Amino acid sequence: MKIAAFGEIMMRLTPPEYLMLEQTKELRLDFTGTGVNILSNLAHFGCQTSLLTNLPDNRLGEAAKASVRQLGIQDRWIGVSGAHIGSYFAEMGFGPRPTQVTYQNRRNSSFGVSDASCYDFDAFLEETDLVHICGISLSLTEATREAAFILAEKAHTLGKKVCFDFNFRPSLNEAHGISFMKEQYQKILPYCDLVFGSQRDLTDLLEMPLNETLDTDKQFEEIVHRFMQKYQIAYFAGTIRQYERDKHYLTGFLFDSEKYEKAAPREITNLDRIGAGDAYAAGVLLGYSESWSLIETVEFATANGILAHTIQGDVPLTTRKQVRHIMEQPTVDLIR
Repeated sequence: MKIAAFGEIMMRLTPPEYLMLEQTKELRLDFTGTGVNILSNLAHFGCQTSLLTNLPDNRLGEAAKASVRQLGIQDRWIGVSGAHIGSYFAEMGFGPRPTQVTYQNRRNSSFGVSDASCYDFDAFLEETDLVHICGISLSLTEATREAAFILAEKAHTLGKKVCFDFNFRPSLNEAHGISFMKEQYQKILPYCDLVFGSQRDLTDLLEMPLNETLDTDKQFEEIVHRFMQKYQIAYFAGTIRQYERDKHYLTGFLFDSEKYEKAAPREITNLDRIGAGDAYAAGVLLGYSESWSLIETVEFATANGILAHTIQGDVPLTTRKQVRHIMEQPTVDLIR
C-alpha cells in the first residue's frame, strides 16, 4: 500500500540539555510535522511513503526537503510557494516542569498560504492508496481548510482511503470558537475511513453527549460506535494516558464497526514525548495496511508509541525489529 500525507513541514528549535530559552544561546534544528513523523516511521517499517506540501524557495526550504529525503519520504509532491516555513521552539521539560511549545509564523508559512490551486491533487491521488490529512490544516487558514476538504472529497470519490486526525490545538484556534471548528470537522468526516481522536474530541468538539446510564467503559464504547455509524467511519483509534503512583502509562485503543480492542497499559519513560502520538498512528497504519488483527495492531502501535518517548526529537525512527523486541523481551536492556 502506498501511503501519503498532506500537511506542514515545520522547523523545530530546541535548547540543549533541558535548558530554557533564557539560559541558552544554542538551538538544535530539526524538520518535523505530523505528516513527516508518521511517514518517516512508516518508511523505516518498509512502506512506500510520500508527502504533499509546499516549502519556501530558499535555503530553509531546500534543507527541509533534503531532511525529508534522508528520512525515506519521497519528495516528488513537495512544491514551492510563499517565503516562510512554520516553526516552533520546544523547551524540554524535566520532572514536574512540562515541555513548553511556542509556535511562530504558522499562518504565514508556505503551507499556510497554499490553497487547493497550489496542488495537483488528481496526479497525486493516482499514485496514492491511502492519504493522511492532518487535522491542524483545519485550524490554520482558509486556504489550508479549502485544500483539505477538496483533497478528502476527491480521494473519497476515487475510492482511496482517507485517514484523518482531530489534532485540535487551542493555541491555533483563539480566533475561532468551538462551534466553528465543529463545522469544519463535520464537513470533512464523511469522507474519512480511519480517524484518530479521543473521547474529548467527540464530547467537547463535536458536542456529542455521553450515555450516562451506562458504566464509564461502556459510555466510551457506545459514543465511539455512535460516532462511527453517523459518519460511516471504518476505524477509530487513539491513546489513553493514565497516572498512577507517580508513574505514567499509555494504553492504545482501536475500534472497527463491530468491536474494539485495548492494549495492555505500558509504562512511559519520557525523554521527549513530542511525536509519540504520531508513532502510535504509524503503528496503526502499518497494521491497517497489512491487514493485521485489531489486537495485533493496537499492541504494536502502543509499543511503538512507548518507544518513541525514549527518542530525542519528534521523528520516531523506530524499526519493526526494535518494536518487536520491547514487546517480546521487555526486560532486556542491552543488545550485543
